[in-house]
Amino acid sequence: MAKKIPFSQDDMNVIFKISPAAPERVVSRESGTIEFKESFGWASLAHYLKTSGAYANAKGGYIVFGIANSPHRLCGLAGGGLKSFREIDPEKLSGHFNEHFAPEIEWEIHEYEFQGKTFGLLYIHEAKDKPVLCTKDAGKDKDLKEGDIYYRYRGRSQRIRYPELKSILEAKRENEQRLWMRHIANIARIGVREVGIFDLHTGCVTGAGSSFLIEESLLSQLAFIKEGEFSEVKGKPALKLIGTVEALSGATLGGSGKHLPKGKGIRTSDIVLEALNQENEIEPEEFIKQICYESTAFLPMYYFMKKARLDLAKTVEMLGGVPSRSPTRKKLVDRLNNRKTQKRAIPSGGSAATLAKQKYAEALRKNEVGATFEGGDFEYCLQAIRGLSVEEVKAHSAYLRGLLRGWFNMHYASANAVLADNMRRAICWVDEALNMGDC
Repeated sequence: MAKKIPFSQDDMNVIFKISPAAPERVVSRESGTIEFKESFGWASLAHYLKTSGAYANAKGGYIVFGIANSPHRLCGLAGGGLKSFREIDPEKLSGHFNEHFAPEIEWEIHEYEFQGKTFGLLYIHEAKDKPVLCTKDAGKDKDLKEGDIYYRYRGRSQRIRYPELKSILEAKRENEQRLWMRHIANIARIGVREVGIFDLHTGCVTGAGSSFLIEESLLSQLAFIKEGEFSEVKGKPALKLIGTVEALSGATLGGSGKHLPKGKGIRTSDIVLEALNQENEIEPEEFIKQICYESTAFLPMYYFMKKARLDLAKTVEMLGGVPSRSPTRKKLVDRLNNRKTQKRAIPSGGSAATLAKQKYAEALRKNEVGATFEGGDFEYCLQAIRGLSVEEVKAHSAYLRGLLRGWFNMHYASANAVLADNMRRAICWVDEALNMGDC
């Protein structure tokens, strides 16, 4: 069973998928792998532990702090809840898990910034050794009961039912059979006289040879006693350490540190505003990848390519590894491969629409366009921006980027589809004019 890598941008996109009708809410629902909590507090520890035990016996999952249960409003953590989450001591939390469950529960913690708010996430890995049993009562209403086995069903954590328990026990038996066959095959390969047996409970090694290697996967099951010192980990076999013990595959011994990993959510507004602000973003590749998950491929990308020092071929290769099923990725690659731009020449005819575009193009060249519009003039001005030459865009870069930034912040969220499309394409042309030649 491959160990999941949690908190990827892919996973965050699923959890923090925004409702088109209500941008302050997520469309995600509590499920077999997601549970929402409006805040974080140690008074609810027993409930968190129960959910964690249920996840460990199922497929693993997230507890997300900062999202209300119904409706799923993006509250974010603040005040005492945020302070408590940030001050979680990994050793203390691991102690709670070990005190109430066996075998051991593996978990990871993460802080996530999205839409200017902070969220906390706790991820519980699917247990390697199931079932995970509750070993101690806890909670005012006995949320945890000694001897119970919890399982995560759709949107809830409860005592396991017979079909799921039967499945776990059968899988455990099949796994033990595979391990026996592997051990027998190894013994046959090495030779019976050359094999030693290491007893995890007594610490004794029987058989030929004076040393042995410990497989990396076994390290979490061992506690080491060094001469002159004593260290006890409840429930783990102990070894007397004479000399040194080295782990295979570069593994390290010891507990978790107190560093809280942090991440930042990226959405359409972040991509647009970073490109218009031209801030020194330290992970520009992530902005390019995120476009593959958005609803449109017409977002600025060349600024981020230039910051990442990526040429066209390397960018296309990178996008090929993005696990997005959205058609946006294909359209984005098409934009790159065909070097398509959003420049559109303003015709020389005399229609009212053409005259309006010509008027705004001339005003843009003189930095005379203001921030407000009436009627359909806004669309004509956005189309006029796409009629400017590369040289004109570069000459008025700060002015144009400032206009577009203000319009995007003021109008994009409430714009109809046509106006929003015109705005994105105007932003794309400014990005292309300023940065495409360097990629």
